[in-house]
Amino acid sequence: MKYLNRDLLTLLISLFVLGSCENPSSIGLDVQPGDEIVGVLTDTLTLHAVTLKDDSARSNSFNQTTFGLLNDPVIGKTTADLALAIGKPASVPRIREDAEIDSVILVLPYGNEYFGDSTGSSFTLQVRQLAEVYTDGNYSDKEWAVSDEVLATKLVRRFAYRDTVSVYKHIDEKDSLVKADPQLRMALPAAFFRNLFSESVDSASISTEKGFSNHVKGLYLSVDEASMTGTGGLITFRGATDVTGIELVYRQPNGKDGDDAAIDTFRTFLPTTVSASSSFAARISSSIKHEYTTEVAAQLADPSGNFETLYLQAPAGLRAKLSLPHIDSLKGLDMAINKAELVIYVDQGATGDDFGYYAPRLTLYREDIANQRQPVPDGDSRSDGQRFSGDARSLWYRSNGYWQAFGGVYDKDKQRYIFHITSFVQDLLRDRIKNNEFFIAPASEGDRNVPYQSVLNTGSRAVIGGGNHPEYKMKLNIYYTKSN
Repeated sequence: MKYLNRDLLTLLISLFVLGSCENPSSIGLDVQPGDEIVGVLTDTLTLHAVTLKDDSARSNSFNQTTFGLLNDPVIGKTTADLALAIGKPASVPRIREDAEIDSVILVLPYGNEYFGDSTGSSFTLQVRQLAEVYTDGNYSDKEWAVSDEVLATKLVRRFAYRDTVSVYKHIDEKDSLVKADPQLRMALPAAFFRNLFSESVDSASISTEKGFSNHVKGLYLSVDEASMTGTGGLITFRGATDVTGIELVYRQPNGKDGDDAAIDTFRTFLPTTVSASSSFAARISSSIKHEYTTEVAAQLADPSGNFETLYLQAPAGLRAKLSLPHIDSLKGLDMAINKAELVIYVDQGATGDDFGYYAPRLTLYREDIANQRQPVPDGDSRSDGQRFSGDARSLWYRSNGYWQAFGGVYDKDKQRYIFHITSFVQDLLRDRIKNNEFFIAPASEGDRNVPYQSVLNTGSRAVIGGGNHPEYKMKLNIYYTKSN
């Protein structure tokens, strides 16, 4: 093998050079003074980029799911409602006319993400009864049948998803104040549950899981848009066994006379989350709706176009398709890829001053020749039973936040994302991977894996420069050695 320039010819192929005033394009391998590598710049390759609608996602595929309302001035409005199961308890409550209902509380533990205005927005939450029976396995584009009557409302000035709460728990025959994980607690109407579990209801009809579900149907949680202030935001909720559900406490006479007469207290938990073989099924379904701005709609109407600005949005919203239509020009050159990195810059001009929020993490994946989603080799975090099978096995958590070898984490200082896709580019050149298209989309920063399906566990978004942006161009840096 013959090498030039210090026995190493390293060719930097920079597909797109960024031209902002801060010169963010000055990126490459770190070298010591005096050891700079002389590179050759070529523009034989181009990058094609367009925004596409993402697929809907299955709600119970995630450990947390999105809820809320976000008015994004650049991308548009996202509405994320929740359909909730009312689970059958071990003992179905039978509430008599002379009973006193002390409290009915809907409990929803928070997930670990919030995206949007956390200080200048307020939300009025509304709870209604489903007009259809809650069922599992639905996708995020399902429109649920919902009763018109609003059962309960709650004003939330901020979602305290990081704050523990103090709640009373009945422990050792007494009520004790204990600390609980961050959670939304919302009072529900006593009259509704008195009727729902009245003694007049046929016991046989609610004694089975199916009969109980047909009777109670479920609940629907939404934001009253007319009363919301600010741009809003999207929070996540999670299913937690013995926590996510409805706490019902009521008292009624025991039906005895004389000295045996007493008031019995009943504490019933109606679980939204159910245990199953040491795992759980969170019967919470996000129902997602998007309304897009004119700029976004123009791209969605032209899926074969090539655009300067790209829009990425979760949950189940928007993704960008990138392609390298001329990568074949590098095939047959007998080169070994040492490093390939995709550098993506925030389009600061498109974002505006009113909404400066960016997804803390993006993901990158591809589709095979059958249009089935697949991880790229560098970001394959699927387990083979012993360890992660791809380069992304280097994932771990650190005290200062999420980090991964694959990349995709937002750099606030340089306002960019970087993906390391060395194996992917090498496989394209060697025809191990036939399709030169790949995709980027938001991902949850708390997800240990590298997702390649549409997600519901985050509500984040990003507006980025495309391959032909005059100021905030994305670029692909490829470093390789060539043998003769």
